[in-house]
Amino acid sequence: MNIIINSDDFGISASANQAIAALHKKGVISSATLLVDLPYAKDAAELAKKQNIPVGLHFNLTLGPLAKYKGRADFERQLALGRVSIRLLKEELARQYNKFLSFGLTPTHLDTHQHIHNWPLIFPVFARFAQKHKMPLRLVLEKPVFNRYAKLQDGDCRQLIRKLVFLIFGWLNLLTAKLLRVKTNRSLTSVLALWPRPAQLEIKHLRLLLQKSRNNTEYMCHPIVSAENTPTAITETSVREYDLMTNPEFFAMLNNRHNLISFGGL
Repeated sequence: MNIIINSDDFGISASANQAIAALHKKGVISSATLLVDLPYAKDAAELAKKQNIPVGLHFNLTLGPLAKYKGRADFERQLALGRVSIRLLKEELARQYNKFLSFGLTPTHLDTHQHIHNWPLIFPVFARFAQKHKMPLRLVLEKPVFNRYAKLQDGDCRQLIRKLVFLIFGWLNLLTAKLLRVKTNRSLTSVLALWPRPAQLEIKHLRLLLQKSRNNTEYMCHPIVSAENTPTAITETSVREYDLMTNPEFFAMLNNRHNLISFGGL
């Protein structure tokens, strides 16, 4: 069974770059996506060329000094108010794509930071861009994976509702991608798909995610070696994720029933 293990946030920090390079060398990840405007983007591009890491464009509007919005919540609020400009999206896509090319790389696929392209109002902008440049596009078809090892906590039901709404968006976007004949992964999974969220990520959780994966699923990860100077809200989870992905047991689980591919293998 084919699976894409893609690491987001390439270029966000030296720690993330180190983790991605190490995991690719170990044969644990098969792809990464680059934040072109973040401080360590050039270093990430050089690592990608040196190690021949397949790298896609991680389009971003919500993180870093050039961000157009103050985080995901601000973007979603502006979108709901009709204040997100399609023209701006198209201009930013072109600019970030061209900046990616300036690093001496060609993107293997397209996805977005915090899945902002999953909103059906704007998904066609990204689908048409992917179609124009003949590259696959991440489909955010992420089914919640029941975490039988955890008990329900306050806020879990609200989180589940959001997951189900985004799952509906994913199905709608799949129809758009098919109409435009844009290649996508079949589904998406990650530690963020676990519901309820685990208090402490363990190897059993990664096993559960792999067991629920289907052919051509993208397993999205965010590994970092340490939390130092990595500006995300999930740094502790990311450090733990890196530790678990370097565990020989995780590598054995992959080899047991999965064949790693990049988006180029779809």
